[in-house]
Amino acid sequence: MRLTFPPVAPERIQAPYPATAVMLILVASVCYLSLLSFINARGIGVSPALVGLAEALIFAGCLAVLGKRLPLSTIALGLCVCAWIMFTWIVRQSIDTKSLRDLIIPVLFLSLGRYVADAGFADRSLKWIVGIVLAIALFEVLFTASYATLFNSFTFYQSIAGFSESAASFKGQMLSLNGYRPEGIGRTILPALLGSHRASSVFMEPVALGNFAVIILAWGLSKSRQEMRQAGIFIIGALLLITLCDSRFGMLMSVVLIACRCLPTPMLDRLAPAFPFMILGVLLTLAWFAPSTGDNLHGRVTTSGIALLHFDGAYLMGLGSPLPNFGDMGYAYVLSRLGAPLVIALIFVVFMIPMADQRGLRFRAMIVLYIFANLAISGTSAFALKTAGLMWFLFGVLGTTSPEQENAEQTLPALPQVGPGMQGSLT
Repeated sequence: MRLTFPPVAPERIQAPYPATAVMLILVASVCYLSLLSFINARGIGVSPALVGLAEALIFAGCLAVLGKRLPLSTIALGLCVCAWIMFTWIVRQSIDTKSLRDLIIPVLFLSLGRYVADAGFADRSLKWIVGIVLAIALFEVLFTASYATLFNSFTFYQSIAGFSESAASFKGQMLSLNGYRPEGIGRTILPALLGSHRASSVFMEPVALGNFAVIILAWGLSKSRQEMRQAGIFIIGALLLITLCDSRFGMLMSVVLIACRCLPTPMLDRLAPAFPFMILGVLLTLAWFAPSTGDNLHGRVTTSGIALLHFDGAYLMGLGSPLPNFGDMGYAYVLSRLGAPLVIALIFVVFMIPMADQRGLRFRAMIVLYIFANLAISGTSAFALKTAGLMWFLFGVLGTTSPEQENAEQTLPALPQVGPGMQGSLT
């Protein structure tokens, strides 16, 4: 007696998560500013409130997918963080909603990634997103005037940031303020070929495009040696985007991340918790012994360190008032808004999250290095939803398998047993 079972089509196996909805959330988190900029260029004024509403809708999408799947530990941590933030508001007698929003992004997107817990889905989604970003970046470089007419990111940032038209590098500028390298500094990568223009793609500013490139480079480099062929699209895509947006930070991080990939994973994992404090030490050392100014790596790092040297106890605890605009001084921004106790606690939490394998350990180390290196030379770009949402999702995906997936695997229908005297043909 022969028992023959028809093959099960892979596409008919239902994923234990709403793949389409998650993909839409990820694409929306990356592209929402380009849509708003396109609307603004059509004469429909976009305000900061509308940007906030768009972000709130993306957050609502995350909550709708997660439903009741947020772990109690995550909810408890979120409540503790909110309590601390509100305590700082009371002491400072001023409300700073941006700091709360900065913390909502990792909570929601990391939870979303841990719920999905499917590296294959993350790979496929990221390939689509990289394709979109790269296609728009190439369109911008090849047809700059058409791109500027479609999006006019200069007027968009005028609407939401409030800077004046006199801030433009030249009359009639239609790309963002940092869309061109100023005279005297010039482009670093292929200046003769690409000129002073820096691509922004869907992010509406080149800094964010460079940050996105570093994140996808970390994703590619975190793969095992056996998966390096699959990593090619991420590594090559990252290098192309770094070139198009002329990201000096991206160039530096590429070298550092490749060096990290050459280290044994256990060593990298042991070093990673020290990265934030090592970078802080470099900031303070340079600021004290070799201060400098200027729009270069040394100048930005020491400027950030000098601001920290002037902190008193209140600002270090996140209780100082009034809150200055620290601009490109990320460490000063984080410590003054959140306070050293909360920042240290959150670093501890990140390293308490169990990772599924060595790839997860490598990605976590690289992302922590990216975040705090970014804070050393930039302001709040590491917290921007357009890059941070995707980053924390990828981080969560490489965590331990979600309970939903484990349950789904355990409840798959079992194949009939073929007893003695019976031959089975399974196809």
